Amino acid sequence: MTGAAESRGLPVSGRAYTRTRVRGFAPWRPRPRTVELVRQIQSVLEEYREYGNLTARQIFYRMVGAFGYEKTEAGYDRLIETLNRARRARMIPMGAVRDEGPSSWPAGGYAGPEEFFDGLRLQARGYQHDLTDGQPVVVEVWVESQGAVAMVGAVAAGYGVSTYSSGGFESVTAKHDAALRIAGRARQTHVLSIGDHDPSGLSILDAAAADVLAFAPELGSCPAPRFTRLAVTPEQIRRYRLPSAPQKSTDRRGAHMPATVQAEALSPAQLVAEVRAGLEAAVDLEALAAARERSAAERAAVLRHLNRLPGQA
Repeated sequence: MTGAAESRGLPVSGRAYTRTRVRGFAPWRPRPRTVELVRQIQSVLEEYREYGNLTARQIFYRMVGAFGYEKTEAGYDRLIETLNRARRARMIPMGAVRDEGPSSWPAGGYAGPEEFFDGLRLQARGYQHDLTDGQPVVVEVWVESQGAVAMVGAVAAGYGVSTYSSGGFESVTAKHDAALRIAGRARQTHVLSIGDHDPSGLSILDAAAADVLAFAPELGSCPAPRFTRLAVTPEQIRRYRLPSAPQKSTDRRGAHMPATVQAEALSPAQLVAEVRAGLEAAVDLEALAAARERSAAERAAVLRHLNRLPGQA
């Protein structure tokens, strides 16, 4: 193999290391204090099992609220290390925690036409009519944390609403793409934003909104989009008594804030409740109900058609 390193149980790069972390699944005998920490993590995961896998930040804030866990960067780092070892030791399922996973681009392909048609039939079982049909506006949800997109998106999809990660909106390309998407619509777009209540989180939304509003008229003739802060808001901070922290000295965007709150301080139940309430206030519920009713009849028609195609036993 020319020009590339090959691994035979050694580092691919050929470098030598004096210390390395455990790799793969590995046995672990934690100290009693850590055993109790793992038990508390397991309790949090079980409490919110119906909401799917959680991010480490969501687990951290629930630990702070439920067990008085130390709300410090050192405490968060210790939680991350404990999660890492507990998952490798099979004490916590790998799929229970949502990481910033790798990206992929599958090559694709089928064993034959029958497999392709079987895939179409499987996909058709989840067919639904376009839930934005009849809606006077198009609603989008922007979530600052990429890790929360799956949880929020699972709720929003039931209302015909797409969810986007706004954490990358510091990129000019991302903001231009959002403006291009919005400018191509005949209907007005209403953006619901979820992010940290701190200078960075608020400035991400302000900068993205300003750029979209500036780009959009050059890209299409759509009505100017609306922007609403769905979470975290000062009212939610008071109502849920969310834990706060002083503003970071390195974050000098805008006026000083005496206290900041991360979006993950909302529990999964609180976050889902706020998303549902925001969506039900933003969409036309009668039009949504009509679109849902059309789905069943159209799904049956699609399946009848596909069942006449090759590969059906």
